[in-house]
Amino acid sequence: MTRNAYRVYRHVATLPTFDAVENVIEASIDIHVQTLSVAARIQTEAIDFVIRRWQQQVALMGDLVGSVGSNDALDVVGDFVRTAKIDYANETSKLLTIGSELASQVAYRAREEANAVFNGMAARTVA
Repeated sequence: MTRNAYRVYRHVATLPTFDAVENVIEASIDIHVQTLSVAARIQTEAIDFVIRRWQQQVALMGDLVGSVGSNDALDVVGDFVRTAKIDYANETSKLLTIGSELASQVAYRAREEANAVFNGMAARTVA
């Protein structure tokens, strides 16, 4: 039984599609590694953003307490909201840029792998 199984698997390993499947699996692993790297970048960026916004909210409370005597609480809140809108827009832009870079890298990698598979098949067809 073992001898027959070896003979079958040995023939499967020499099929042209076996190399193509192996390349696709390697490309898939590379894409997963890139995705995990980008996920780590996004998490780091999000944590930095949350900490920064939390510090600004703490500062807002201090500014509001300090504005009691001068009656400019509305200006303090207005400045805080304006700054928060700008921060959220900038953070969204950063996250979208990171996602765009990942999509570009994955598309490039997929194109390269497809070309490699087609070139390999063409070379085996000619030979």
